[in-house]
Amino acid sequence: MYAAGNKVIHPAYGAGTIVDVTEKHIGEQQCTYYVIELLTQDGTLMVPVTRARELGLRPPVEQPEYVLKVLTSEPSLLSNDHRKRQELIGADIRSGNVLKISEDVRDLAYRDKTARLTEADHELYRRAQDFLAGELALSQDIDMATAQSQVRSVLEAIKIDEEPV
Repeated sequence: MYAAGNKVIHPAYGAGTIVDVTEKHIGEQQCTYYVIELLTQDGTLMVPVTRARELGLRPPVEQPEYVLKVLTSEPSLLSNDHRKRQELIGADIRSGNVLKISEDVRDLAYRDKTARLTEADHELYRRAQDFLAGELALSQDIDMATAQSQVRSVLEAIKIDEEPV
């Protein structure tokens, strides 16, 4: 169970901090909720305590350096079929799997430097970068702007020497 002050990642909404654990009456039932102040979006999110695990609520990654290492690793070639590519990347983002999202950011960064990204690709790229930055901000106890800058710096350093695997 989490408590107020805990940092968490919601797979669909990203990084946040639990600001309260509150009881709500819905009909005749009383439910306990985590109230999460979101880092990457305005507003708060209420997650039922009994469904937190099922919904994928988790603490931030413990080894942020591993995320940065994935960003600098050898990219994989993305599908040339934009619909297939966007479907796969969108599913990875919705999963909240930080390693998959890191790989997608890396691969989109490579594609952005070597081929044209569609408008939808750019939106997925932005969303994935924001998710990673939120994760890094919480795990390193830094602000969002610093984490975004950290991600951008790593991505800008990607070299285009050879074809990805």
